[in-house]
Amino acid sequence: MEHFLVGFLDKFTYLALLGVLSAAGLGVPVSEDLTLLLGGALAARGVTSYWPTLAAGYFGVLIGDALIHHWGKRMGPRAYAAPLVQKALSPERQEKLRLHFARHSFLTIVVGRHTPFLRAPVFFLAGASGVGLGKFVLADALSAAITVPAVVTLGYYFGNHLDLVREHIHEVQMVLGAVIAGGLLIWFWRKRKQRAA
Repeated sequence: MEHFLVGFLDKFTYLALLGVLSAAGLGVPVSEDLTLLLGGALAARGVTSYWPTLAAGYFGVLIGDALIHHWGKRMGPRAYAAPLVQKALSPERQEKLRLHFARHSFLTIVVGRHTPFLRAPVFFLAGASGVGLGKFVLADALSAAITVPAVVTLGYYFGNHLDLVREHIHEVQMVLGAVIAGGLLIWFWRKRKQRAA
């Protein structure tokens, strides 16, 4: 798969990057992180330019995520019974996620973007749980503005060592996610404190 992806991105560059990442939202089994890393590596080799690669990757990710959200919205509550969800989340975690969407949907989407193996199920269930497209896209766009440049840049500078980068990329994303979630929690807490005063 990786060799096909490299050839495809090498031949069709920005359009391929945008298309592959968007297709992930339609269920095509392709790794978002690998695609972005390869995009960065192509920019380092001079096949593409860095900034247009970053833009194509960013908008491809947002389109793919919006498609996953739309798919969940169309299914509604029965999305929780979908095989993808059943495989990724236990019934207890599904219930917790329902509560998180009801109370803190924005924060749940932000954390979901930084949780690689739960990203698609969280976005899918955001749509199923009635989180509006505007709120979803805003939360996702702000989160992706951190992760997409980070992954593309890793590919740009360490494209010759992709295996090593892939080994540690999920750790980096988890740390980024924890920092962002912590920052948002502090912000929410301060806002509440100000309202109460």
